[in-house]
Amino acid sequence: MSMKKSLLFLITALFVLVLAACGNESSTGSTNEEPTDESTGSTEKEVITIGYQKGNTINILKEHGNLDAALEEAGYTVEWKVFPTGTVLLEALNTNNIDFGHASDGNAVFMQAGGHPLNYVASEAPYPEGVALVAKADSDIQTVKDLKGKKIGVTKGGNQHYLLLVALEKAGISPDDVEIIFYKDAAEGLAAFTKGEFDVYGSWDPYLAIVENTVETRTIVNGSDLTENRTFYFATDQLLTEKPDVVSIILEELQNADQWANENKDEVANILSSELGLDAAPLQQANNRRTFGVQKIGDEIISSQQQLADTFFNAGLLETEINIKEAVNIDESIIPSNVQ
Repeated sequence: MSMKKSLLFLITALFVLVLAACGNESSTGSTNEEPTDESTGSTEKEVITIGYQKGNTINILKEHGNLDAALEEAGYTVEWKVFPTGTVLLEALNTNNIDFGHASDGNAVFMQAGGHPLNYVASEAPYPEGVALVAKADSDIQTVKDLKGKKIGVTKGGNQHYLLLVALEKAGISPDDVEIIFYKDAAEGLAAFTKGEFDVYGSWDPYLAIVENTVETRTIVNGSDLTENRTFYFATDQLLTEKPDVVSIILEELQNADQWANENKDEVANILSSELGLDAAPLQQANNRRTFGVQKIGDEIISSQQQLADTFFNAGLLETEINIKEAVNIDESIIPSNVQ
C-alpha cells in the first residue's frame, strides 16, 4: 500500500472509529450515551426488547431476520435497541429496559463487581485471536519479555488489558515494570499508536484488523492460550421466569444465525461493513480468525471467567471479589438442543 493510500485509509478509519467504536473499549464506568430503538413487527403483540452492539453476533442475528420470524410465530414481536458499549447495555438490562442482550467478559465482571445482579444464559465461542498486543514492524520489541520499560496502550478493563496482565504474568514480568497507558476508545488508541505515543498497542477485532491493514505491525502476543475473549448472553429475571420459551427461541435462533455466519463469512463482512461504516476487507480478516457458535456455560467457562475477575481484582481494578458462579443460574431445560 502506498504512503498516500495508507494515510487516506488511516484518516478514513479514524473517522469511522469515532462514530462506530464499541464493544471492548473500557469495561469500567458508564456513559450518558443513549441506545437507539429499532422496532419491528406489530405493536399488538407482546414486545421482546433485545439489546445489541454494532458488529457483534446479535447484530448478525438482527440482520439475518430469523429471530423476528420465529418470535412472530410464537406470538411476539421484537424491538431492537443498539447500544454504544456493553456497559450501557448491561445497565439497561439491569433496569429492565431490555429483556436480553450481550456484552464482553470484562463488561460483565465489572457490572457484577459493582453490585448489579446478572443472569448469564449462554456464551459465544472463544475468540482468542481477536485480541492482541502489536508493535510497529520496525520496533525492536519481539516478544513479551521485551516489554520491560515500554509504553503499552490498552483500554482500562478491556480484553487487551486482561491479555497484557496475563501475558506479563506468564513471562514473569511485573506490571510495575511497564508503563500502561489507558486510551478511551479504538479511534484514540489507533491515533496515539500511529503517532508513537506508546510502543505497543492492545486492540481487538474488528479494530485490530483495521490496525493490521493500516500500519505495518508485528504481533507480540494474541489471546491464544492466554484468554478466551468471549462474548456472553444475558437475560432479565423476568424473562427467565415468565417467558423461558422466549429465551429458548432466542438461543436457538442465535445458534442458527451463527452457523449461517460460519458458512457465509463474506456476506457477514458485507453486512457488518454497512452497519459499522467500515471497509469489508478488515472485517473479513477478523471473521476468518473466529468461529461463531453459542455454547452452554459449564464449569470450564465459569472457571475462565472467574480467572479474569480474579486477575482484575488482584490488579486493583475491582473493589470487591466476585463469584461468577452466583450469576449462572439458568435452568438447563431452557437451553435448546442445538446449543451444546
